[in-house]
Amino acid sequence: MIHLTAPSAWRWLSVAAVLLCFGCENERLKPDDFKRRDRSEIIVSAPPTNPQQAPGQQPIPQQASGSPQGPNAPQAPPTAEDLFREAAMEGKLADVRKAIESGMSVNAADPQGRTALQLAAFDGHTETVAYLIAEQAEINHRDQFGRSALMYASTGPNLETVLAILKAGADVNYVDAEEHFTALMFAAAEGQDAVVEQLLKNEADATMADVDGDTALDFAAKNGHDSVVKMLKEHASK
Repeated sequence: MIHLTAPSAWRWLSVAAVLLCFGCENERLKPDDFKRRDRSEIIVSAPPTNPQQAPGQQPIPQQASGSPQGPNAPQAPPTAEDLFREAAMEGKLADVRKAIESGMSVNAADPQGRTALQLAAFDGHTETVAYLIAEQAEINHRDQFGRSALMYASTGPNLETVLAILKAGADVNYVDAEEHFTALMFAAAEGQDAVVEQLLKNEADATMADVDGDTALDFAAKNGHDSVVKMLKEHASK
């Protein structure tokens, strides 16, 4: 699974990191909290076991060095599945292909329910995404937060990846399980004009609202993405 290093872990936690503990914060999250992160800030490793963790409780994040769960605490080595998902996340197609050809399940998910397809989609590794789709990756698989590969891809300038996922039959109007965000809301909040345009062309419903009643237009406006605001208003007027 994916684990974060200190100090970057706390920066992720401050925006309820999507790739580790989305939803851990008490404050309600917004699509603009789903910020892009450099892959250099992420490593793949198994988390330390916490014997006091209650069933179903979110994993407790690593603390700073010196605490029982600090970076010096013993950690189990990454498994073959961990390395497979890491390769997908980094767009290492040759390694992904080798794992699949060796018998790896294309839909092997980490404890948060994320698959290789979702991780490859997050950073727009289109070739890896296309290969995983050809190997029967589940397009509409949702992680424990109700997020799909299309949602992951829509957070960044990943137009080709978004198109590949849509072509494979992704449900464009899925809502996540936490806040009822859609792929369109994420793209609009991040100011991804080209992605917003293609989602609309593929029948994304711009009238859908999250649990607070905010739409993609609201998030684009709040984040100052004027071109996206204009596009959504023109779409609504048709």
